[in-house]
Amino acid sequence: MRSFIYLFIKFIAFFVFHLFFLIEIKGRKNIPKKGGFIIASNHLSYLDPPLIGFACSRKLYYFAKSSLFKIKVLSNLIKILGAIPIERESSPLSLRKGLDILKKGEGLVIFPEGTRSKNGEIKEGKFGIGFLVVKSKVPVIPVKLIGTNKALPPDKKFIRLKKIKVIIGEPLYIENKNYKEISKIVMDMIKRLE
Repeated sequence: MRSFIYLFIKFIAFFVFHLFFLIEIKGRKNIPKKGGFIIASNHLSYLDPPLIGFACSRKLYYFAKSSLFKIKVLSNLIKILGAIPIERESSPLSLRKGLDILKKGEGLVIFPEGTRSKNGEIKEGKFGIGFLVVKSKVPVIPVKLIGTNKALPPDKKFIRLKKIKVIIGEPLYIENKNYKEISKIVMDMIKRLE
C-alpha cells in the first residue's frame, strides 16, 4: 500500500514541480542504488521534503515535527509517505526509529538544522545527524536546496512561481569523529555545494 501511494504522489509531484516551478536537479547519480543512506539537507520551506522525495530515485523516510501528526488528515498521509515524528531536540526514541530504518537498508532524510531557516542562511546542525552517522555507519548524502524559501516562504500559505534548484552531493563516509564534529562536517559540505 505504501509503495503504491508513494509512487502515485511522486507521479503527481512530477507534474506539479515541472508545471509550477523551473526546477533543476544536479547530482542524482550520487544517490546509492542499494543500502542505507542519510540525506542531510538545509531546510527552507515546507516544500523541501516532497522536493527531495521527487529528486531521489529511491523511496525515503523522513523526520517530521511531531505537531504535524496532530492534524488527522495530514497525519495519515505523512505516515504512509514514511514520516517519523520527532521533537525539535531530536528525542532518543525517534533517532532509534531512524537508526532501525537505516539498518534495514533504507534512505532517511534529515534536516540537521532542526527547523526552517527564516532568512535563507544555513545554520549550525544539531547533534542528531552525528548520532545517526556513528551508529549506522552509512554514507551521508549532502543536499542543498535553493529557492524553496522564495517559492513557499515560511510566513506564507500560497506557492509562488520561482526557480528551484536541488544539488545532490557525493556520499560522505565519516569515521572516528564525535557527534559535534560530524554535524559541522555535514553542514560545511552542504554550504559548499554549488
